[in-house]
Order: sequence, then structure tokens, then C-alpha cells
Amino acid sequence: MNAAQVIPFKKPSQPAQGAGKNMYSDKFDQGYVMSSRLYRKEVWPFLSDAARNVYAELENRINGHNKESDFVSYSQLQGSDLDGARKMGRTTVSNALKELTKLGVITVIASGKQGMKSYRINEISIKDRFTNKTGTVTGLVQKQDQSSPVSEPLTSAVTGHTIDNSIDSLENNSNNPPANFEPQNRPMLQFVEYHPEDKKIYSLRELTRIYPAQSDFTAQAKVSFPKLTDDEIWQKLCDIAQWSVDQPARTAQKWMSTWLTSCKNIGEKKPAQPKAKAKQPEKKKYHRYGQGVINP
Repeated sequence: MNAAQVIPFKKPSQPAQGAGKNMYSDKFDQGYVMSSRLYRKEVWPFLSDAARNVYAELENRINGHNKESDFVSYSQLQGSDLDGARKMGRTTVSNALKELTKLGVITVIASGKQGMKSYRINEISIKDRFTNKTGTVTGLVQKQDQSSPVSEPLTSAVTGHTIDNSIDSLENNSNNPPANFEPQNRPMLQFVEYHPEDKKIYSLRELTRIYPAQSDFTAQAKVSFPKLTDDEIWQKLCDIAQWSVDQPARTAQKWMSTWLTSCKNIGEKKPAQPKAKAKQPEKKKYHRYGQGVINP
């Protein structure tokens, strides 16, 4: 019997991988961004939505380009530049960065021009900050996606519970007021921002329970319409309060736009002050028959 001949088969050669291609996968034509398994398991569940979004933007620009760190601007962290894309407000980004930094998830390692900072993503776990292995936890969980400091008690076993914490609750202060509003001197009224990150809708009465709307509206009116008097602004506040009773709810940003439009109408309807007539010199009186000036 003849011995079977062994035919060697060569392993198909793999195409050479170019420089910078190690983060790409054949499954995705445009590549993919590497993400930490430790982050997804022991960091992500404990972050606020804003912090998660900012972290994702940092991942795109650091891990996505195989870097250790990179300079990233606020406008980049706010989200995509594509038309119609949803973007975060600067206040939201600022709060998210504070949360990530305080937890040690990211580190600011350098500052550049115009306040731009260089960030580094840290490979850490934060689960020990939110769990207590000795028993049940009774605490306060701050409601997210709301601007009001509303809190509700929570009592549950530690094993099954994940908390969407904000940086405020980490500081053991569940009654922190919303971020202070600073009036803005903008040439176009529609560019004045009033808590744009808050997408909830409110009646005007509800808005005043969430934010100090009366003082905020007054302060902005004085900046945008410096010719209006305090009495005119106060009267307009009373008018819009009465008018709002049967109006549909809207966002905080929309209420500010409505307020500024109503103030603008005051200025347009305000009658111009008549110019004071120049005082004419008093004519001298003479006697009927021209016998000198009559003394008063």
C-alpha cells in the first residue's frame, strides 16, 4: 500500500496593517473607538447623563486617535456640528467636567490658548464610592434631567442599585440652587441664553419655582433695554404673569425669549418725548403814542 502523500496548506497571508490602523475593525468601514471595559462596568453606571456625553466626546478625540491626551475645546465637547444635531449647553459641559474631574475619571494636564485644556482619561473604578457592603443604604437620590433640586428618599439593598448621581449630590448638598444666571449683552435677543440645557417645559408659575425667574428677567431687561424704567419693567412682569395663565407650557429658554420680545414692544410703543420749545424773549411794550417804554 502506498503511503498517503501529505499536502501542506499555507495559511492565507494577512494584509499588512498600516500605521495608525490598530484601532480599526474590518466590521466598520469608518473604524471604531476603543472603550475601556472597566469604564463601562464600574464608572458609566454611576455618572450623570451629561458626564457620560462629555466622556464620550473625550473618548472620540483621545482614544479614537490612539492618543494619551489631547486639547479639546468647549465647543467640541458640546457635540456634533452637523445640522440638526443636539448639543449641550456650556453650563452642562462645565458641570460634567467638574463631575468627571472630581471623581478622578479624567485629569486636566495642561492649559492652552483661550482657556482650552488638555485632558487625559484615567483607567479607574468608582463603584466603591457608591456602594456600602455592610447593609442597606438610605440616602437621597437627586432626580436628573430636572433643574430643580428635588430629591426623594431611597431605601434599597446595595446589590441591585445603580444611582445616576450628579456632582452636587456627591458634595452631600441636595439643596443646591440652579446655576446663577448672568445677564448677557447680546446684539440679537435670540442669542440670550437662559438654561438652554433644560429641555423640560413649564408654565410661568412652575418656572418661578425652579429658577428665580423674576429677578433673572428683570436683570436681563435692564441690560437689553437700558432705557426702560423700573416701573415699566415691573408693570410688564405683572402683565406677562397674567397673560401666561392660559398660555401653553414652554422651556426656560423660550420663556426668556417671550419676555424679551414683550419688553422690546414696550420700547417700540413708547411715545417720543416732545422737544421743549425755546423760550422766546419777552417783547418790550411801548406807550400807545410812542412815549417811551412802559415799565412793568
